[in-house]
Amino acid sequence: MAEPLTLSVGIPTYNQAEYLEATIQSLLRQNRPPDEIVISDHHSTDHTAEIIEKYSSHVRGVKPPLNCNVSGQWDFTLSSLRGDWCTLFSSDDIARPNFCEVLLRGAERRSDAVLVRAGWENIDYAGAVLSTEYLLSVAKVTTPPMTLLEQKHGPKASFAAFAIKREALVVSGGYPKDMESFGDWPIFMQLAPFGSFIYESEIISGYRVGHDGNKFRKRIGMWLRDEQRMFYSVMPTAAQRAGMSDLSWIDKASCDNYLRYLSAASQEYLPEERAEIAPLFSTWAARVSGEAMLKDFADGKVITQQFHWLHTAKNLIRPLAQRLYAYTRRG
Repeated sequence: MAEPLTLSVGIPTYNQAEYLEATIQSLLRQNRPPDEIVISDHHSTDHTAEIIEKYSSHVRGVKPPLNCNVSGQWDFTLSSLRGDWCTLFSSDDIARPNFCEVLLRGAERRSDAVLVRAGWENIDYAGAVLSTEYLLSVAKVTTPPMTLLEQKHGPKASFAAFAIKREALVVSGGYPKDMESFGDWPIFMQLAPFGSFIYESEIISGYRVGHDGNKFRKRIGMWLRDEQRMFYSVMPTAAQRAGMSDLSWIDKASCDNYLRYLSAASQEYLPEERAEIAPLFSTWAARVSGEAMLKDFADGKVITQQFHWLHTAKNLIRPLAQRLYAYTRRG
């Protein structure tokens, strides 16, 4: 009889002591406890260290190198985990009591599974539920190359509701080291050629949103550089490993995301701010023949993304579909 699978939870954190204790407690109240909880504290200056010491009989504290970026801390945290399956969990999120058991159930469904994903709730700073999120567009089991194609515009899982097979990540070459800010999307794409993605349609966590400032403004430069790394390094490598010869979908997705970011920036930045921001787009613009659009942006024009009518319809009905699905689950 095969040995039961083990699950490690890694918590990368920096100065989030006000939420960290609740996060730890939620992981200690699991129906099926995690096999280890590792907190990677990036040299916090608040009382994070005291909280880790308080729970030292239940958690293991580690410290990544000083001044590493977001993705560097992700890589360090993952390398500190020992379980057959691993998940990274934000130090401000809440695990529902079924978090570990659902992820391990998914891991056991197929021997070729490399990623398990589930549903989650968006919660505010106080923990109140803002919305319930199921992955309505994914199948129970997704195999390559669809594991790549379904996430060509972004990650098809929540950072608060996933687990990965550690052995598969090692075989894939590990976390892409040149990423500055992106965490989950590079990992998921890196794993995509190596096995199936499993979806468990249960809510397993609360993902805290809207409490940590305007990330778009704070990280726009890093995000734009990481987007290009995804389209011109990570995706081509994953496609080659999956045996895909037609890579036109990557170029199309790059164009779509360039337009999406430029449109979002035109809404976020005032015309008089554009001259400072426009150079951040210049390399990407050259790659997708988007120089004319970037000039319009710099000149203060509003850039709008033209959606297909079906995409627009999906955005309109999505909240209703989520509520209906949640109702049927409760029924």
